[in-house]
Amino acid sequence: MPPVWDLKSLARIRRRLGLTQAELARLSGVSQSLISKIEGGKIDPSYEAVKRIFDALELVEAERGRGLTAGDICTREVITINVSDQLGRAIDLMKRHGISQLPVLDRGRVIGTISESTIVRKLEKIRSTEIRVGEIMDEALPTIPETASLTLLRDLFQEYPAVLVQKNGEVTGIVTRADLFKVLDSKIEEV
Repeated sequence: MPPVWDLKSLARIRRRLGLTQAELARLSGVSQSLISKIEGGKIDPSYEAVKRIFDALELVEAERGRGLTAGDICTREVITINVSDQLGRAIDLMKRHGISQLPVLDRGRVIGTISESTIVRKLEKIRSTEIRVGEIMDEALPTIPETASLTLLRDLFQEYPAVLVQKNGEVTGIVTRADLFKVLDSKIEEV
């Protein structure tokens, strides 16, 4: 029997789970405007879009209250760089802090990512370390609520090297694969 999805209750379910439209969009891989139109009853979405949205909601709902969350394991000090800063500064920050990626900010808002792999991949575009970060940055890392499960993190790590964590619309931390490995190491030591 196929699942029953009630589009009229989408906004209520999303709010009950503490998700914004933007967070749900990122988790489900659809646009925020699509979610807004669905919640407003202005569009008849495709089956695939509805399935992705409700799969994301079910995943969040199923994992709430179970075990560790993204907020439990994230690194609270998020080192960032400004879109107009030079690449040399980004490289210096990564070396100094022993990290491999930096969220890129424009007026305090995350708009992209610069990483070691970005630099290597776009090496032919780089004529000097004075190039602006914004000229070579990649898309922004996904952002999830502090209450997101490790299962969701695992799924996101299939595509991304790190995930930003937020609460009330503010970035409160970052989780990398290394953070997840630390949790796994401590779990193994407990056994």
